[in-house]
Amino acid sequence: MKDLIYKHETIDDIQMKFMDRDIEQWKEDLSIVRVEILFFKRMLHSSIFRVLNSNQQKKENLITDLTNVKDINESYSDSLIEFINKLEMVRECDDVQCETFYLNNHTRFRADIESHFSAYRFYKMNVILFFDICLEDVA
Repeated sequence: MKDLIYKHETIDDIQMKFMDRDIEQWKEDLSIVRVEILFFKRMLHSSIFRVLNSNQQKKENLITDLTNVKDINESYSDSLIEFINKLEMVRECDDVQCETFYLNNHTRFRADIESHFSAYRFYKMNVILFFDICLEDVA
């Protein structure tokens, strides 16, 4: 019930609440991507896919992309930590210009990180489709 808005809260309190909620969601999403990448790496290197008549070039491309996706995800994780540290300064703001600066940074960061999650979902779909085709050949 932490997302509820109470009568005594100011606009600043409400904005911070939503910014904090975004940050917690991004942390969770980055962590989930990290775990999924480890799983995909194990699957793509597993003996199951060495034995199957899978498209080896497609598999190699997915493995290469996996390394890139992992690096990008870790970069976003580092950027989020930096962003959180800088965001703490918004609590010290005492004018609208200062608050607007941090709100704009938050909006830009949100667009950037959500673009990463969207690109990752596309990559994930390709990996799952590769697994599906390989497993379909077995059936």
